Amino acid sequence: MKKNCLITHVADPDGAFPIILAKLVFESIDVFSCEIGEVNGIVENVLKNYKDYDAIYIVDLNISEDLAKVIDNSDEIRDKMKVFDHHQSNLYLNKYSFIQVVDSFNGKRECGTTLFWKYLNSTYEQPLLNKKCLKMMLELVRQSDTFDFSEDLKDDAFKFGRLYSIYGRDKYIERFYNYVLENEDFEFSELEKVLIELEENKIKKYIEEKMEHVLFAKILNYKVGIVFAELHRSILGNEMANKLDIDIAIIINVDRSVSYRASKKEIDASILASFYNGGGHKHACGSPVPSDLQEKICTYIFNNIEWIGK
Repeated sequence: MKKNCLITHVADPDGAFPIILAKLVFESIDVFSCEIGEVNGIVENVLKNYKDYDAIYIVDLNISEDLAKVIDNSDEIRDKMKVFDHHQSNLYLNKYSFIQVVDSFNGKRECGTTLFWKYLNSTYEQPLLNKKCLKMMLELVRQSDTFDFSEDLKDDAFKFGRLYSIYGRDKYIERFYNYVLENEDFEFSELEKVLIELEENKIKKYIEEKMEHVLFAKILNYKVGIVFAELHRSILGNEMANKLDIDIAIIINVDRSVSYRASKKEIDASILASFYNGGGHKHACGSPVPSDLQEKICTYIFNNIEWIGK
């Protein structure tokens, strides 16, 4: 029996929930989680064995146009490939039939998870996809990912996002996959409420500390604030963009990627992100870090370093 393949990202619930949806629908699936800068390489490796799969799904990520052209030139590969993306900077890729990029629909911002759910729900007869608890969780993911909040769910959307860092990726996926199987309505457990409160206090202290270490600079005529952080990048970025006298907040995670946030209506942070081989939305986007960044940092700090095995 052939399997399905899912390629998504590691950063947040919008990268995790497509895995939950896929597990609800497919009996057998290979999952690859990656950063923005890794997606082309992973897709290229998967395509070496494309005949092993019934379908290859890419969710909340996209591929380069060069790779899209390669796929588009093969009827057999193109028919297996489906890309679901919501980042504005990738709208131009809609010219390829296997790529669907939707930023918003009927006045609501879309995320990768909601686009993938709509496809699965319209294609497969799986009652679990329409359980009340799942639909609520999908809406919480959508709101926390897009910052397109409704007044009645804003607090819960933030709290639901907190659980991703509390549980960690694997346990988060396991927890809410089983939750869909076992429950009709969604509510936080009493333990989760306590853990969320503790986590929010930790986040507040973390943000306060990082705000004290912001570096200010100009890049391509944008006044930017730069900080190095591995955690809570969206919250930190929005705090910086709203409280500091800058055009764009830049958060660098040397292990993963660079995040950009802006709040001024006239500022399009995705222009800066695209200049550094990234993309995303006008006020929320990212770019990859150079693959040799960590080595360069080590070389800068330890000028007499001698690498072993190179």
